[in-house]
Amino acid sequence: MPNEYVQRLWVMFKIMLSKHAKLRMKERNIKEEDIYDASYNPVQLVYDSWNDVYIAVSMKGIAVVYTLRGNVVEILTVLGKKEYNALMSKFKNGRYKVII
Repeated sequence: MPNEYVQRLWVMFKIMLSKHAKLRMKERNIKEEDIYDASYNPVQLVYDSWNDVYIAVSMKGIAVVYTLRGNVVEILTVLGKKEYNALMSKFKNGRYKVII
């Protein structure tokens, strides 16, 4: 079930993919539609307080790391399920806050 609050919020922003995100998409065979699926319909949304970024995770386990800059959402990188799980297992010290 899509999170309606997240969907309404994203309509207000312009989405921009960084060069790094495009490179990771190619390397990890992640499609642009997967990026938007994770962004608009996250099953989990996490805040990384060390880097001041958000991580939206899709049903497929694809994680989109992004930051807010005014009215622009800059997608910094994308992670496959394996990379996301490895990242989360390393940090159990309060760095990450689960929002949804």
